[in-house]
Amino acid sequence: MRGKKTDNETIYKVMVSVFATGNYNETARQLKMPVNTVEDIYKKNIEKEEFVKLRTKKQDEFAERATRIIDKALNRLEESLDDKEEKLAINNLSTVIGTLYDKRALARGDSTENSKLDINITVVE
Repeated sequence: MRGKKTDNETIYKVMVSVFATGNYNETARQLKMPVNTVEDIYKKNIEKEEFVKLRTKKQDEFAERATRIIDKALNRLEESLDDKEEKLAINNLSTVIGTLYDKRALARGDSTENSKLDINITVVE
């Protein structure tokens, strides 16, 4: 694609794919394009109003979907804990819940880490 103008359809496909995957390499693989081209297209278009709106929409959709899955997983976990016969791999389910929780927080723009700040002030006279 060196020296060629990228058509609007390709730009849109790149932007949607990067929003969905969060990964230049995966987008390049899916669209059979060089990674550098994908990255350049993304960086040149990320601040355009249409893509800001699209990115926000995709993040909101993901956060809603993640919330539904987290709720289902928590319900399944609770049911499994109450059922003495069922042998559910709880560690797998808890990993899914935690991962989705963090990714949902990122999509919402929330922090994904717990921070603690201790300040000691000594008054010297």
